[in-house]
Amino acid sequence: MFEGRTYPLDVLIYATGFEVQKTGIYNEIRGRGGIEINDTYREGLRTLFGVHTHGYPNLFIMGGYQASFQFNLTFMLQTQGDHIAECSPTPATMATPRSMLLPGTEQWWVDEVIAHRGKTSRNQDCTPGYYNFEGEFNRRQDGNYNGGFLQYYTHMQSIRDTLPEHFVFSREKEQI
Repeated sequence: MFEGRTYPLDVLIYATGFEVQKTGIYNEIRGRGGIEINDTYREGLRTLFGVHTHGYPNLFIMGGYQASFQFNLTFMLQTQGDHIAECSPTPATMATPRSMLLPGTEQWWVDEVIAHRGKTSRNQDCTPGYYNFEGEFNRRQDGNYNGGFLQYYTHMQSIRDTLPEHFVFSREKEQI
């Protein structure tokens, strides 16, 4: 219930963990074809803004890798939440809304993350922690987007201005 109104849900997960980036939210999430998200990410993370992943309709991961690195996490989460709301079809426009990120847009963002990853050896030099998979090797795209928050936000806005070029929107019974 929110503001006096009940909303039907299949599932709502609001959770945290101690090994945040290594296991945290990526436990037994299955997308199209039953593919588990860790298998999707085995060769490296693949997202749009750290939020959307192709093959996982209506799955939104907030505050994780491939997002802009921010000391003000609350502001980052608000920005990502606003983006999700703008990119999500509403029940008023579709019977059971679903959105699927297109693979070309996902690849564009992976390339952006790699291009703006930074030139430090922080992951190798630091003791095990959530930002380096508890001391394990990081692939180039497994970090944060370090192109600056304004550019991150600008990228989000450009995607929202041309949603049909980046997402497929469908009803539940249709394949996307």
